[in-house]
Amino acid sequence: DAYYNGVFCDKKSLRIPLSDRAVFFGDGIYDAAIGMHGKIFMLREHIDRFLGNAQRMNIPISQTENELKKIFGRLILSMKESCFFLYFQLTRYSDERSHAYPESDKSNLLVTVSAIPIPLRDRIFTLSLEDDIRHEFCDIKTLNLLGAVIASHNAQIKGKDEAVLHRDGTVTECAHSNVHILKNGTLITHPLDKHVLPGISRAHLLSVCSRIGISAEERAFSVDELFSADEVLITSSSKLAARVSKVENHEFTLRQESIGKTLIDTMFDDFIRSC
Repeated sequence: DAYYNGVFCDKKSLRIPLSDRAVFFGDGIYDAAIGMHGKIFMLREHIDRFLGNAQRMNIPISQTENELKKIFGRLILSMKESCFFLYFQLTRYSDERSHAYPESDKSNLLVTVSAIPIPLRDRIFTLSLEDDIRHEFCDIKTLNLLGAVIASHNAQIKGKDEAVLHRDGTVTECAHSNVHILKNGTLITHPLDKHVLPGISRAHLLSVCSRIGISAEERAFSVDELFSADEVLITSSSKLAARVSKVENHEFTLRQESIGKTLIDTMFDDFIRSC
């Protein structure tokens, strides 16, 4: 179920010490992936992002790529269910609470795996519209998720499934998803910058567009463009991709046959084939 600094254990018996800088500072990074039948979907892309973020945050990691795969594999072997969610985080080592981190070659690696239902390709989402009040590290999967937590809670209060965020009228992404619009046959998604996570499923969606001949633009788009879109899609590693039926009180017509539906079906077909 879980791994922490060389020890495999049940998640309920896992104990993280106060010296782990995640406790006081959220000083760390994480990544997550799903899989089925013992295979992790797009594992290489997730590990590459994880290692790249560790380097950017100057957090050392003792494990090699192959050692990470062995840890993941051992945990997945214990799963009886076919579909699973893999979570792994790296935090900076510290003996005492101090804002300035010590120079050390040590770090803390936590890995967990949980059973999840098989993602539904026909799931429909509703979104609330929230101000993007997050930090300037949105392109890194840091543990500092307070802004996303607040936005998600606001969405829940409004009876919505997810929150779409904007900065002064420019849509960035969702609280825990990338967001995309379709207009006149073209997929439009915010370009990668410090306010948008380079999502693995986002990249997968763009590759599917290229593969099946759908034009795509990586450019900023406004809240007004969001409301006037032909279709709205969200992507994330846990849900793969889904269509949006409503943002606040604005409803979108969901057709049985559409570009968005074709893109989502192709992404799910890729997932099923790979696992």
